[in-house]
Amino acid sequence: MMKNNLFTLYPAIDIKDGKCVRLLFGKMEKETVYNNDPLDQALWFLDQGAEWLHIVDLDGAVKGINANKAVIIKILNKLQNKIKIQIGGGIRNLNDIDFWLQNSVSRVILGTLALENPKFINQLDKQYSKKIVVGADVRDGKIATHGWKKQTDIMAVDLIKTLNSSIVNSVIYTDIAKDGSLKGISLNQTVNFAKSIPHPVIASGGVSSLNDISKLSNEISNGVQGVIIGRALYDKKFTFSDALQKINEVRSDAHY
Repeated sequence: MMKNNLFTLYPAIDIKDGKCVRLLFGKMEKETVYNNDPLDQALWFLDQGAEWLHIVDLDGAVKGINANKAVIIKILNKLQNKIKIQIGGGIRNLNDIDFWLQNSVSRVILGTLALENPKFINQLDKQYSKKIVVGADVRDGKIATHGWKKQTDIMAVDLIKTLNSSIVNSVIYTDIAKDGSLKGISLNQTVNFAKSIPHPVIASGGVSSLNDISKLSNEISNGVQGVIIGRALYDKKFTFSDALQKINEVRSDAHY
């Protein structure tokens, strides 16, 4: 496994009906609107010191189209060359992937497409190398798709192992049972998942405290290379700059 020594924080901007929201357990009807202007939210994270943004088109994930394209393009145009962005939700074909990469997105997240057509990823040529992130949205170890509305019997580890490491940059491991709940991370499941696959893992779901971030950043040698933070930031459990300071402390203690 290619392992770097930097643990990365990804503040999340989930967009539904043009607004910045968080869902509880991935359920579209259980939303909390945090900002009517996702661009304003993106600028706030930039001011806090974020190097990356994790943007998801929630409507797109369910409908299979770029439902919030105009809002996202606005963010990309404003923040171009100022911050790196990975984007997911409703990206189901090569045209979608090319569109975002041509609009200054650094990485494209594939979930449903990766599950339904893993050969698609393995047949991508080297121009897509390390620009594809796979979203492993998991209930009880098994993949869910279409904005988590469809549950499969496919074990996430089995699927991910089949994917080309030269194309896949990393895998986002989301425990749906924890997402948006502030109940704490699924540390053991995340670490075991990371150890079981040949790709770096970005943890997602349940972050509730700086302690969660410390625990995850200590697992970098096991392939956990980052974490997506959503509701904890929006509910002001801690600030993004607090989280940055925490991983810098862990990094210095470990002599990264």
